[in-house]
Amino acid sequence: MFVDKYEKIPNRRTFVLFITLLCCLIFLSACTSKTIWVLFDDEPTLHQIPIHGDTYAEVLSNADLSLGEMDHMWVNGISTTADQAVDLKAGDTLQVQRAYPLTIHDNGIDRTLLTSARTIGQALWENHITISSDDYISLPLDTMINQSLSLDIRRSSTITIQVDGKEVIGSASAQTVGEALAQSGVALENLDYSIPAENEALPADGVVQVIRVSEEITLVEEIIPYETEYVADPELDLDQYAVVEAGEAGLSISRIRVRTENGVEVSRKTEEAWIAKSPVSRKTAYGTKITIQTTSTPDGTIEYWRAVTVTAHSYHDTGYRTASGKWPTYGMMAVSSSWWPSMKGASFYVPGYGIAVVEDKCGACEGNMLIDLFIPTEDYVGWHKSVTLYFLTPVPSNIKYVLP
Repeated sequence: MFVDKYEKIPNRRTFVLFITLLCCLIFLSACTSKTIWVLFDDEPTLHQIPIHGDTYAEVLSNADLSLGEMDHMWVNGISTTADQAVDLKAGDTLQVQRAYPLTIHDNGIDRTLLTSARTIGQALWENHITISSDDYISLPLDTMINQSLSLDIRRSSTITIQVDGKEVIGSASAQTVGEALAQSGVALENLDYSIPAENEALPADGVVQVIRVSEEITLVEEIIPYETEYVADPELDLDQYAVVEAGEAGLSISRIRVRTENGVEVSRKTEEAWIAKSPVSRKTAYGTKITIQTTSTPDGTIEYWRAVTVTAHSYHDTGYRTASGKWPTYGMMAVSSSWWPSMKGASFYVPGYGIAVVEDKCGACEGNMLIDLFIPTEDYVGWHKSVTLYFLTPVPSNIKYVLP
């Protein structure tokens, strides 16, 4: 009897231990059944936490999980707020969308938003920031916000493009003229340029000129006149001429670059020129055979070795000495500077005037068959007549055979 009594004691202890373990398992099971899953978008870890607290913010805080001021939450995909009363059951999923700073540079105005929006477009919409189709944004509107971002916005403005004889009105958000032209569908081709230039900022008045430029190469022919080469002929009478060899004109060709802007020629530049055909000089023989002759005049018989037709002018006192250093008097004649070396001091007879000696130069006579005859101021008579100029003997050693 004594042994049987004590043998039953271990069985009772085992029963109590069993009951205790069973209660613990039931308690742990109850505790485990009251947990939810928490997912933060910036963490790869899935958290399992108990539902302990009256609001969602308290549930997270009691589980040592931080919640930012602008973070957004969804319970089983339904949006909620941090201060909303908890309505959870075991196994629910709480998803937290972190808020990130979005710095916006909007036409020189900077501001930073703390947003939990999924995309840039949603963040702008939530903050009442409108974007037109012509505005420039540095990031696409569907860019995901999963980190700090910086966004540039350039607002479009009206531009007037003067091109091809008309005005194109449009809007552009470009920083440079070139970008504005591209946005407006106006292309600069080849040598075209704009005012202001492509790399310059848009002008304050929004007016841009497009200059259409074209260049073409043209060949221009030009006749090269031939020169006359004089050769002396002692068998030919003085002041008589004979063509020994006919001349022939040459030909030059120039390659010219012609530039036009908006249809108007602005420059013509010779890039190369060459002689396609050289001119051939004409050879003319001039007579050097001198025959001394005489003729009767109202002033008596004169002896001369040459007679040519010239135009005679008259001039009066000028207050200056003649080229020979003398004061002018009646009977002095002025000739061109090309005649002067061979005729200075020579005597001539001019019908209606008389004997005249070359003592002066005549600037107006240059290159012409023309002489000036001096008449004192008190007796001055204006002359402008064609006369025969007689070269009086003796024959000088220095003769200008070809006149003028």
